[in-house]
Amino acid sequence: MKTHPLDAQFDEAFADELARLETYNKHLYRPNTYLHKWWARRCGSTFRLILKSLADDPALRDYYAPGGLAGKIILDPMMGGGTTLHEAIRLGANVIGADIDPIPILQARASLTELPLAQLAADFDELYRALREQLAPFFRTSCPLCQREAEMWYMLYALRRQCACGESLFVDSLTLRHNNDGSVTRICPETHDIWRDERLVSQALPGEKRPLRLRTQKICPDCSQPYREPWADPFYRRYAPIALTGHCPEHGLFFAALRPEDAACLEEADALRGQLAFDPADFALAPGSKSKSLKERRVNSYLDLFSSRQLLYLDTAVSVFSGQCSVGSEASLNTEYCKLNTLNLALLVSTSLEFNSMLCGYKGYGRRRPGAIRHTFTYHAYTFPYTALENNPVYGRRVSG
Repeated sequence: MKTHPLDAQFDEAFADELARLETYNKHLYRPNTYLHKWWARRCGSTFRLILKSLADDPALRDYYAPGGLAGKIILDPMMGGGTTLHEAIRLGANVIGADIDPIPILQARASLTELPLAQLAADFDELYRALREQLAPFFRTSCPLCQREAEMWYMLYALRRQCACGESLFVDSLTLRHNNDGSVTRICPETHDIWRDERLVSQALPGEKRPLRLRTQKICPDCSQPYREPWADPFYRRYAPIALTGHCPEHGLFFAALRPEDAACLEEADALRGQLAFDPADFALAPGSKSKSLKERRVNSYLDLFSSRQLLYLDTAVSVFSGQCSVGSEASLNTEYCKLNTLNLALLVSTSLEFNSMLCGYKGYGRRRPGAIRHTFTYHAYTFPYTALENNPVYGRRVSG
C-alpha cells in the first residue's frame, strides 16, 4: 500500500474549526481522558482527524464515519495524557502506549480498563464518607450574622513579609468579592474586619494587627527597607489566615474574619501534622527545571507546599485506599477490579491537589470571576500567590475548585 505523510492531506481549516469548539471544554467532550491533569493535552478532534488518514478505505477517512482502523496497531511512545490511545481505540485500533513518567501510565491503565461502574461508584461513596467523617470537623465554622454552624468553603491567607519595623501581610486586593447585588465585600487593612459596603459583617479577633498591604508595595514607607519573605519558615507558615467563606442556609454566602473556633481548628490540625505517616525523605525536592523555582524560595520538601489540613486529607485518603483491598473485605472478592477502582480514586485525589495546595491563589476579587480560585498550575509552572487559598476538599456544595 502506498503511504504518505500524515499531514499531506490534513484539513487544517476543518481541524481548527473543531478545535475552537473543543479547546475550553475538553473535559466535557472526552471526560475519560480527564481523570488526571497532564501537560500538553491536545484536542481529541485533532488526533481523530490525524488518525483517520490511516484508514485503508477512503470512505472511512471521513471524520464523522465510525471506525476505520480495525486490525491496525497504533504506537505512541510518549503518550502523555493518552489522547492518541483513546482516539485510536474509538476508531477500532489496538494500541501500545509508553512514557517515561508514571502518571501517564497509571492514568491510561485506569481510564482504558472497563470496570463495573456500580462498584466504582460504591468505592467512591465509601471514600467520600470516610473523608467527610474525618475532615469535616476541621472545617466547621459559623455564619457571622446568625452564628448558625456552617461548613467552611475556603480560607484566605496573606503572605508574611518583614522589614526593620516588623512584619506586614500582603494580598492581591483588599476587595474580597463583588456581589450580585452590586455591593462589595472587603477587608480593612488596619483592623482586618470584614465589611460589606459600609456595614460591618465580621469583626476580627482582638489584639494588635499586622498591617495589611497590597502586593505592589515593595518598600516600607517608614524604614525604607525592602520587604523580605521569612525564608527560614516552612512555606505553608509564610502565610497568615485573614478571612474565610462559607454558606448559611438563611443568609447565603458569607465572608468572615477568623473567630476563636476557626483558629482552634487550625491549631488542632497543626498539632497532628507531625504524627502523619509521611516520610520526609520521600518528599525531598527533586532536581529539575521547574523545581528550581521552589529551591530559589527555600522550599526543600513538597510537604511544605500543603497546609496541615491538606496533609490530613491526603493521609486519610491513603488510609482508606490501604483498607479497600485488604484480605477479608467485600471488595477483595475481585482483587484486580478492586486495585483498578482504587487506582481510579487515587488519581482523582491526586488531581484534586491542583485545587488543594498553598500554591493556589485567589482571583475572586475581580468583577468577572467572583469567588474564583487560581489553581496550582494555572501557568504550567510553580507560582507563588500573595493571597493564598486553602480549599475545603470535602465541601458539600458544588463550587469552583
